[in-house]
Amino acid sequence: MANDFNILIMKKIKDFFTQLYLCFRGRPGALRRAVRRAKRLHRKTGRRYRVFFFGYRYRVWSRVDIRRRIKSGLFKSGLKAGKDFDLICFFDTNEIEPEILITNH
Repeated sequence: MANDFNILIMKKIKDFFTQLYLCFRGRPGALRRAVRRAKRLHRKTGRRYRVFFFGYRYRVWSRVDIRRRIKSGLFKSGLKAGKDFDLICFFDTNEIEPEILITNH
């Protein structure tokens, strides 16, 4: 009985996030704009930027921004700015090859 309840809860959670993703997947322009902003900030500062989907918007955050939000209480304090957030980001400037940065201005 408890196992069926857990499966039902997990299915509802998965369906909720799938619905959110499908809702905003229809706006690829917003994602492209966030990716362009991440690339531009990476070229300007040299820091690693990631694109996330929080608060019904695509957000561009660096490691410093993530740590600041963890300290302010937006996220749990046990989360790491690297490995935990790499799993949920849509785009990471660390995955860009250096020659691509030079040719795409």
